Amino acid sequence: MKGLFDNIVLGARAGGDEMATRGNSHLTVQRKGKERDLYTCQICGSNLQIEGHHILNYQYGGAASVDNIVSLCHICHKQVYRGNIDIIKI
Repeated sequence: MKGLFDNIVLGARAGGDEMATRGNSHLTVQRKGKERDLYTCQICGSNLQIEGHHILNYQYGGAASVDNIVSLCHICHKQVYRGNIDIIKI
């Protein structure tokens, strides 16, 4: 099943110090993004283990906003980080 995004732009994972400094606002943003996407993976359509992914990585200037979040299932999220799937916001 094809999701809403054709491709995904990859970025490196946020480091521990950066994660500690962004507080809880990112959790609220991720929750709102998942709610917007009806807790559905935007790649495969699954509704299991949905996670919020920053389209443009936070450490590279990606906004802590709902517009920068895409909902992915755990499996697709792992594939993004492994470089097997690219996301491009269209």
